[in-house]
Amino acid sequence: MKKYLSFALALVIVVSVLAGCGGSNNSDGSDSSSDSAEVLTADSLKTIGDVEALENKTEPQREVGNGRVVCAFKYGDTYYRVRADMPEDVMQAYFGIDIMEDGFEEKQNEIVAPLEINKFEILSDQILTQDELDALKGKTGQELVDEGWTYEGSFFLDDMEFWMSYGPFVYKVEFDGRADGKDADNYDAEAGTKELKVKSAEFSSLGMNATSID
Repeated sequence: MKKYLSFALALVIVVSVLAGCGGSNNSDGSDSSSDSAEVLTADSLKTIGDVEALENKTEPQREVGNGRVVCAFKYGDTYYRVRADMPEDVMQAYFGIDIMEDGFEEKQNEIVAPLEINKFEILSDQILTQDELDALKGKTGQELVDEGWTYEGSFFLDDMEFWMSYGPFVYKVEFDGRADGKDADNYDAEAGTKELKVKSAEFSSLGMNATSID
């Protein structure tokens, strides 16, 4: 039984996973980024347009709002996040494009492309090691929440596997317990695992809040 958290498009804060900062996959669905891809630096990426030009980036995200644009993505084996300030007139032009208009994504990309990056981060350093994840064994769901973990909204009740965020990343956390007879559509993951103990945890991917830098 699986449940997915739906994504909403806001007028003030927009997170574009498929639009902009786009990635590339092989026809078989595998990641097309090369393990030997160059390591990017602040000198490699000067503008948001430079990020757009990276052909083999994966797991792309973009957030626009509050006077800035933030992109997070994976390139090769490394995760990155960049930020650029966005003047009010540029933001108005960006949100002024009708999303029902043909080619609106390309037009939005053209608007943000010249913006100069003023913050460059390598996010991979924030990924919890497997030793750190193994140390979670025996902790309850409530203890994870108290430590700053959040539920992403996706889970398998049959295996008691839950996708949870910590920092900019998502991890698959398995709890020792059962949810017999529970309806996945109405299941409260946080309440249901509050007293259950972690059985295992492993790294998954970038989380939905990877572009949140406040």
